[in-house]
Amino acid sequence: MKLKIAMIGGGSYSWAYGLYSTFLDNDFFDRETELCLYDINPTALDDVYNFITYYNDRNPEKAITVTKTLNEDECLEGAKYVVIAISHGGLAAELEDHYIARRHGFYNVKGSESGIAGASRTVRHVPEFVRIARKMKKLCAPGVRMINVTNPLTSLCRCVQKYEDVEAVGFCHGIRNHLEILLPYFGAKGFDDVSFSVSGVDHCSFLTDVKLHGEDALKIMRDKGMIEAAWAGKSNITYDDPFAGRENQRIRFIVWDMLGCMPGLSDEHCAEFYYQTTGTQANRDLFGMHYDRIEDRQNSVTRLREQITEPLRTGNMPALRISDEKPDRVIEALEGGRPFYDVMNYRNLGQVREVPLDHVVETFVNVDATGLHPAIANPLPKAAQNIVIPTALREEMFMEAAMDWDVAKLTAALAVDPLVQDFTRIRDVAKEILDYNAQFLPEGWI
Repeated sequence: MKLKIAMIGGGSYSWAYGLYSTFLDNDFFDRETELCLYDINPTALDDVYNFITYYNDRNPEKAITVTKTLNEDECLEGAKYVVIAISHGGLAAELEDHYIARRHGFYNVKGSESGIAGASRTVRHVPEFVRIARKMKKLCAPGVRMINVTNPLTSLCRCVQKYEDVEAVGFCHGIRNHLEILLPYFGAKGFDDVSFSVSGVDHCSFLTDVKLHGEDALKIMRDKGMIEAAWAGKSNITYDDPFAGRENQRIRFIVWDMLGCMPGLSDEHCAEFYYQTTGTQANRDLFGMHYDRIEDRQNSVTRLREQITEPLRTGNMPALRISDEKPDRVIEALEGGRPFYDVMNYRNLGQVREVPLDHVVETFVNVDATGLHPAIANPLPKAAQNIVIPTALREEMFMEAAMDWDVAKLTAALAVDPLVQDFTRIRDVAKEILDYNAQFLPEGWI
């Protein structure tokens, strides 16, 4: 029987091709596998489908069956795995998250899960994910699993588990990619030289241990004066993330100095959880945080679209690029292939002792034919707990506010968000968030 994998957001210029590439690159998958692409945008769906089939047709010995549809039910019917890569409401809604924040005097860097923009994105996506999960239970194969790369990763994996009992695992390439940029600074040639541990929630997790052939790699960087350089504004370590754009490494070292533990991600993600680094223009100027999500996101959407459409227009197709996400390896392991061990976002079964059970946490996970088995993470230092635990609880509150479409619950959640810091405007902001995002709700939600 053919293994069917549904991809919701199959017209995503950002994600679909990269995720497909992992299956083509994996010898476990062949024409006995169907990847069904679904999207609401017919032009984007056609573009991505045509781009993908170019590579599929040129690798007949490895090719999987790629199909496309504008009918969601058709995509989900009989699927054993559902991969989701969407931006519900599109670019306009994502930008409005930040416009709402700025109209009320608040600022988000990325706006995936914290602050005003993060709250708005969460309440828009949670009902949509629950709607999809309900359909999965009706249409998909028994025991269907969700594989998610959509932010806010924590809340969206959590909501389908909590409200619909659908197992979900989330992928964020950030931990490995943002550690990789540091490897030369402590003498590692590659990940074969390194072992590391991570604990927390997506975008707010910490490297609790990094070893270079058994030696403390973090101490090596500390002894080189890299923290002092960051304070002096001399740190110029950057990383060009294919999805997130330029990522800097200065604030990350300053937070490490203040908390005593290294954030897992670079400045433009980790700084968002600290009012001291981004809450005011003076803070942002002091720490060199010049990233503007509104400008950058518009540019990056255009860039990612053109990476698909221009080769199709000119016929000058690039070499196959393999994504850093590994949904193929999770599915292979669950289907009886090679076991897989990597950083993932999965329900807390006790692997992060400091975070409530069943919340979604970011740690190493073992995957094999018997299921997903999280590895016990190192204890989180108390300073990190004071960031991670409130973040996890606040994301849960945003999620619950979305499920109930309750302005009082959203107000309470924002009132304890460190990026908000003003009781006098919170109710107005919460009402505006719900009023704007009501247009994206599933039918009958309110």
